[in-house]
Amino acid sequence: MSANATDTKPTVGLIGLGNLGNPMALSLLDAGYPIVVNSLSKAEGENLIARGAVWVDTAAEMGARSDVLITVLPGPAQVRQIMIGDGGALAHMRQGSTFIDMSTSSVDVANEIIAVAEPRGVAVMEAPVSFLARTPIGSSRTSASLQIFVGGSREKYEQHLPLFRALGGMPDQIYYAGPNGSGYAIKVLLNLLWFVYETGTAEVLAIATKLGLDLRMVQKALCASPTQSNFLQYDINSVFEKGDYDEGFTLDLVCKDIDLGIALGESTGIEVEVARTVARIHRQALQTYGPKSGEMSVVRLFESASGGPWRFPAPPA
Repeated sequence: MSANATDTKPTVGLIGLGNLGNPMALSLLDAGYPIVVNSLSKAEGENLIARGAVWVDTAAEMGARSDVLITVLPGPAQVRQIMIGDGGALAHMRQGSTFIDMSTSSVDVANEIIAVAEPRGVAVMEAPVSFLARTPIGSSRTSASLQIFVGGSREKYEQHLPLFRALGGMPDQIYYAGPNGSGYAIKVLLNLLWFVYETGTAEVLAIATKLGLDLRMVQKALCASPTQSNFLQYDINSVFEKGDYDEGFTLDLVCKDIDLGIALGESTGIEVEVARTVARIHRQALQTYGPKSGEMSVVRLFESASGGPWRFPAPPA
């Protein structure tokens, strides 16, 4: 199938069918895109195969069969290995095809891939995403309603805008960030600020608990004040109502993302003292609860310090 055909949709390859990749693949199928898929385990793609997706065993074959190849992987090392490591996909991609990385990754790895891709006539873009959480965070991950931050040429952004919408990008939340690297930067900064909010909110709630305050009252008061945040209004409810610290995104990946944020700050010459404090507290949670504990394990750390847990029923509708 030609990527330049005007009467057909391009074949999309998607590598990585976890908590983000799987709902994105479902969205593509709903939009009528032919897709080929690959992940660590074929079991992660069984629901997609039942819907018409084609399972492909190797990264090389994924590259050969895709007009647009998308990776949704844990981090830079995995993206590099899949694309330009031994048996990587890029060496098998056709001239005129496009590689889009939707992972939270780094500019350094992207530049390595671009150096190999450009002589082959393969376009490279990044388009990392963020879930739009308006419910307890675990519930927000059941469908692909996404912010997408696109880095690359504007021409390719315009060409692939229908695809970004089909992947689950909300119409007013697909941003052209700028040249390669810009999309990664926005996503890394977004994640870093979320972890800052998480840490600060947990610290405040621990103090409030020690003072004997009603945490639901505190939450309501703070959300009506200039201190309101999406974390305080929505995300913390997963802990309050379910004791869910969101293992859909694990603490080892959180620490990786914070380190990416610190590196980004260092590259600009900005002193990232807040980020370093947040990193230290997250490493303490990592040592306490383990690398595969949920991304909100820092909340659990402060719960423990305050004599928690913090559990409350959902407020009346």
